[in-house]
Amino acid sequence: MKITKNRIKSIIMKVENGELIVSAPYGTTKSYIEKVVERNKDKIQELKEIDKKKNRYENHLFGKKINVESEKELDKIYRSELKSVLDELFPKYENLIGLYASTVSIRKMNIRWGTCYPNTKKIIINLRLAQRPIEEIEAVVLHELLHLKYFYHDKKFYSECIKYMPNYLEIEKRLKT
Repeated sequence: MKITKNRIKSIIMKVENGELIVSAPYGTTKSYIEKVVERNKDKIQELKEIDKKKNRYENHLFGKKINVESEKELDKIYRSELKSVLDELFPKYENLIGLYASTVSIRKMNIRWGTCYPNTKKIIINLRLAQRPIEEIEAVVLHELLHLKYFYHDKKFYSECIKYMPNYLEIEKRLKT
């Protein structure tokens, strides 16, 4: 448990990377913080479960755990391995659906797995996608390519996704966890 003291009015608890972090108002005693933690152990367990799901692919390459020395090394591995996979997947799906990207690039993104710019036919793939199983990477490639034809996530878009990948909705659900 990590405790920080701040200019706040009440105790705030969160779990990051499996560690409980407690922010407390200045002047709060350690014994009082421990009592609050004890009273909220069920809630803390819930937070730990949520945190575990968030980071389930941390330090993974294509869904399998890998050991690396640093984040810099990990990013380098992700970039080269993801590029190799994308170099195979994009031509496969472009030929299958008849839509072609002008450029495909990889970059770190905080929220999205991919971004498509239909006007320029440019697609950007999130570097962290390298953590996920290949099937999920394929779903993102298909998704972004279909945005070259369908701008919105409407019925037509999803029916097209399902046409080329029958289990698309199941995979998309996994990508959201």
